[in-house]
Amino acid sequence: MKLNILGSGTCIPYERRGSSGYALRLTKSTILLDCGNGTTWKLGKLGINYLEVDHVFLSHFHPDHTADLIPFLFATKYALVKRVKPLYIWGSRGFKRFFSVLNNAYNDWIQPDKLNIEELDEGIMKFDDFTLISGKTLHIDSSLAYRIESEGKSIVYSGDTDYSESLVELARDSDCLIIECSMPDKLKVKGHLTPTEVSKIANKSKAKRLIISHLYPICDELDVIKVIREQVDAETILAEDLLEVEI
Repeated sequence: MKLNILGSGTCIPYERRGSSGYALRLTKSTILLDCGNGTTWKLGKLGINYLEVDHVFLSHFHPDHTADLIPFLFATKYALVKRVKPLYIWGSRGFKRFFSVLNNAYNDWIQPDKLNIEELDEGIMKFDDFTLISGKTLHIDSSLAYRIESEGKSIVYSGDTDYSESLVELARDSDCLIIECSMPDKLKVKGHLTPTEVSKIANKSKAKRLIISHLYPICDELDVIKVIREQVDAETILAEDLLEVEI
């Protein structure tokens, strides 16, 4: 598995960090986890052909996790070299209605050939070269976290979430946990994690490696990564846009 971080930030404009997006390259499949604004052009910067993406898994429907579906699909529809394999975009219940409204607003300009809009719920799905396990998280109704297992490795993406035991279980003994840390402890916001909560999830799940992401600017100012590293045993990486990690 090879992970490329496309966006390690939030909805707040910040020259250091774009909105949420991650590319995961497996033996046969290329996967996007979220598609926040700016992720499409970063694929090219990393040498990933956007027409070769097989699946997009959305953690929830907030704009900073879905806004680049518009340029991504618009580019796919009008590409000079047409897409030859199916594209699947997955979201929780309600995603088909969400996409229908979006597509109507854009007069079918974001409806390329070979596009499949799919919904999923908590549970296990098996694909050609990976297994996906999804679980609800405490953010908004459409929120899901994902665990992807492939090639003897496992990676978990928390999406946006508050503390939950279900996320601990999803991340249990994983090789890598991409986990949000939106605010420092003293500025706790419901539906998001702080360094102490991240540390609690990491220690209880025994994830082998942490990637701390979805960082508001104040998290860099107050060095939340230092706080987390002081509380966990796992290797802890500060996410940065365009960072590549071998899983």
